[in-house]
Amino acid sequence: MTLRLGWPAGSAPDVEQLGEQAPAALARIPTLVWALCLKAAWPDPTLPHYPGQPFSAQLIETACAHLGADCKSVSTALERVLPGHGLIVAVGPLLHLGPAVATLPGPTIAALRRGHHRLPDPYQQHAVHCAPHPPEAHADDPDTATSPHELTQPDASPQHSSEHISRSIITALEIARGPLPPRDLPALNDPDIRAHVQAALADIGRTLIRTPQGNWTTGYPDPVAEALAAAGIGTLSPAERTVLALVLLHTVALPRAQGRHTHPHWNATQHSVTLRELARNRALTKTTIREALRTLTAAGMVDTAGQGNYVPGPCLQRLSETRIAALWEDLILAGRPDGHLARAIARRRQAARPSSPSQEYP
Repeated sequence: MTLRLGWPAGSAPDVEQLGEQAPAALARIPTLVWALCLKAAWPDPTLPHYPGQPFSAQLIETACAHLGADCKSVSTALERVLPGHGLIVAVGPLLHLGPAVATLPGPTIAALRRGHHRLPDPYQQHAVHCAPHPPEAHADDPDTATSPHELTQPDASPQHSSEHISRSIITALEIARGPLPPRDLPALNDPDIRAHVQAALADIGRTLIRTPQGNWTTGYPDPVAEALAAAGIGTLSPAERTVLALVLLHTVALPRAQGRHTHPHWNATQHSVTLRELARNRALTKTTIREALRTLTAAGMVDTAGQGNYVPGPCLQRLSETRIAALWEDLILAGRPDGHLARAIARRRQAARPSSPSQEYP
């Protein structure tokens, strides 16, 4: 048994609502290859679409060649693109539908059933004359009146309810690597929709955040963040915390102390740090620092600014004002733990701690 995340019905990214912030779709050749794979594994739309039946890569490559697709692009789609998205997997010499297919929303599967007859059939070798482009739609042909691209949408007709728009906004905010500008989410200017978004996020332990630059993102409310940290959920290792602190010190804290900037924002820095500079900290080996940077970059806590240059990552903009202030205090404690300001911070934090665990998380 395997577990995989998927979009519930009605929550999948909506291209109409998200525009350029919607997740990138497959390119033309991988889409064609995926359609052939789906038809090969799922020849009968009355049967369950997953797991389907095995098929060979040679079958798909031959069909693509008859359809005029570039052989190298087809091979790349079969070997890297589609497996990378979990759409197909290789089991020995044969290919199977991947786990991502099992998570497709119900409306998407229903649409694929309706348009199943339009999927290219890799077993029909006589279809050499067919072009890789989908047939043109004619108003008097009910089977071709709808674009095949609409088969990937949950519904052919757009929904404009507050709930649907709110889900689309949350989808965009949660999957975006960094905050989104207001122009990409104009619906958040509506107080009613913004209230819907905030209520929906609260139900899942998240909150809507407006960055100092006026952009939108999501994050954990302070009580949830504190509870997760206390439970050790999603926390960094000691080495990763050290490397993150070093990045912040070199790119934000030290330039600010030297008067090179005066703002308190982590992601508005023009200064970067290299691996060689970080490795001056002899407490960590260069290998450990490199591995920590890889993890921090994947988590969005560190970003790259040109080859070999590191800056604070977009994930830091998901912090609330309280957490941002606490991060500054942490750097003070790390940089000069015996200083007067560090001792004052430590005393205040000690006094603010609850006397018992039951009082900490009611």
